[in-house]
Amino acid sequence: MVLKVVTMAELRLEVLMEAERTGLPVAEICRRYEISRQTYYRYRSRYLAEGLPGLEDRSRRPDHPGNQIRADLEVRIVEMRKEHPRWGARRIRAELTRAGVDPPVVSTVHQVLVRNGLVAARPPRRGTAKKRFEREIANDLWQIDATRIVLADNTEVWVVDVIDDHSRYLLAAEAGPAATGDLAWDAFEVAASRYGLPRQVLSDNGLIFTGRLHGTEVAFEVSLKDLGIELINSAPYHPQTLGKLERFHRTVKEWLTDEGPAEDA
Repeated sequence: MVLKVVTMAELRLEVLMEAERTGLPVAEICRRYEISRQTYYRYRSRYLAEGLPGLEDRSRRPDHPGNQIRADLEVRIVEMRKEHPRWGARRIRAELTRAGVDPPVVSTVHQVLVRNGLVAARPPRRGTAKKRFEREIANDLWQIDATRIVLADNTEVWVVDVIDDHSRYLLAAEAGPAATGDLAWDAFEVAASRYGLPRQVLSDNGLIFTGRLHGTEVAFEVSLKDLGIELINSAPYHPQTLGKLERFHRTVKEWLTDEGPAEDA
């Protein structure tokens, strides 16, 4: 006995012919075969338009995959990444928007970078930290630190930044030719005049902030003490304590490197 192979198209045709053959209503036929009425009528419409081939399985792949873009736009994205190696998909999309280009979604831009070998494989991620090291309220602790920046004409300047530990909001940023106690106090005064006084201030062991490693007190810590503010310091050679400011300084310097000097108007 030879078994006949029945295709899916033929099985669907049998379902469509059931109403004519038995006189049963479409709703009953759909219930028997556990299909929706929308599916029944969709297949009937395709059969009337195309015949039996219309009942074959069709690809579910979209006609225009969402991660495919115009070739010229892909070239532009690649060029932007090569010109600015630190720009990620979000930044590139934002820059395209600023340039008046209708950009693809961030995930599509990222796929362009991956496809062109411009994204390095990420190392395995560490487990999620169970404790977030930040104060529970604003103005409980401020962080203060100085960083060196070289301008386009090779002039060296120092910037003292003050951020709130809870919100990571930049409270003040004061620049000067040298990292001095006066510059540090100017930055603190600007922040205090705008946002009030903190309970504590955290700094590293630089002499512009503290003389504790040298057996003395400097003007900055004396002035804080006069205001009833506690100065706490990081452990020597442990910059992670001021990690929020260290990360902020890195972001600023990367931005300055990417943007370059401002053009003359």
